[in-house]
Amino acid sequence: MFRMLFIATIAFSALAQDAAPARFLIERIEVRNAHRVSPELVISETLLREGGEYSEEELSAASARLSRLPFLVSADFALEKGSDRGRHVLVINVAETKPFFFLVDARPILHEDDGPSRFEYADDDLGSQSKDAALGFRWFAGRRGIVHVGVISRNARHAFMSDYSALAVGYTQYDLFGTRAFATVNIRLPFGRSPKGTVSPEVVAGIPLTTNQTLTLEYEDTHFRNDTQRILDTDIPRRDAERVLSFTWTYNSTNDPFAPTRGTIVRISPLRAMRDRSSFRFSGPIPGAVPVPYANHINGNGIDLLASRYWELSERNALSAGVLAGWANVSDESTATRGIDDVHWRPAYQVLRAGYSRNLWDGDSKNGDSRLELDVRVVARQLNFEHRIGYGQDEQNALQGAVSWVRRSAWGMLRLGAGYAWGY
Repeated sequence: MFRMLFIATIAFSALAQDAAPARFLIERIEVRNAHRVSPELVISETLLREGGEYSEEELSAASARLSRLPFLVSADFALEKGSDRGRHVLVINVAETKPFFFLVDARPILHEDDGPSRFEYADDDLGSQSKDAALGFRWFAGRRGIVHVGVISRNARHAFMSDYSALAVGYTQYDLFGTRAFATVNIRLPFGRSPKGTVSPEVVAGIPLTTNQTLTLEYEDTHFRNDTQRILDTDIPRRDAERVLSFTWTYNSTNDPFAPTRGTIVRISPLRAMRDRSSFRFSGPIPGAVPVPYANHINGNGIDLLASRYWELSERNALSAGVLAGWANVSDESTATRGIDDVHWRPAYQVLRAGYSRNLWDGDSKNGDSRLELDVRVVARQLNFEHRIGYGQDEQNALQGAVSWVRRSAWGMLRLGAGYAWGY
């Protein structure tokens, strides 16, 4: 009896060892074909350490993590023999981006309703790590730092937040104090909304929990206007500023930062937005109306949820599906004595998306790709005002369809297309 039990135990242990994934001891990590980016930065972003043992799945996840970095087009891993049996050298072959970079997503949506109440939606790519359009230059500073200068264009998802464009200069430091954490400081100058935009700081700090999970804290203090206007011998301050604080947990196993074709991305982001404005309005009969200063304060607490999944059907074809949603509680207070001064509302939005993409690129995928994308979305937005007087349509819905061409290369990512929206 004991003999049979002993034999069964040995057999079970052998099966367990066969089922266990192979692990590779990495005694050294080498980075090849790196001309501008430092090898130390690439190695730190793999989250791997020399002397550690890793499975094939863990090495694949580290390779995908590097491919999602904005300054690398691709990163391929290879194992070579080490100094002794069972030891390996991990070789990382990288393809870098150019110093000049761009991220452009231009997909105008034509509307079925051309009236003033037509549905307006700030489009957001459900697979993208960034909600900004950008154009600029990037320089590497030291072993783990990057300086960037350029123009950004921000599309806000929530109705109580602002869209804007800005000139920006910033610095990102990776692997802070050897912790794998990163921090970015940006100085921005908004333009377009008002000619009086002033210097606006932004700070982003984050730390990877695993190869696929990251926590990020972001603070923006954006000044659209800060000056004084003289009206009828009266100096009236004109102020317009918005502060946004957000905390984001992201799970990302996709293979590309801007146009993925496989993997999953999940993002949960609670936020706090505060908008302060001061201006004036004319009061009294015309002629003879006099300027009356007023202040407006908008405070909102919200949360954004995103989940997208990508499936590669073949080397050419891929499918995707996703959901994007957000809810908020907003208090809008004003000192102006015109109608409703204090308004509370609970804006929300929901987006369901399905997509198909086909690879048009016949060259080496390490240098980028070219794809045709078809995208269908069901979009809903609710404003949920306590008082609807003067605020127009409280609920807006649309079915959107779009076709676009996507090209990613060492120069950046370009998405050009057009779509149509049917309101309902």
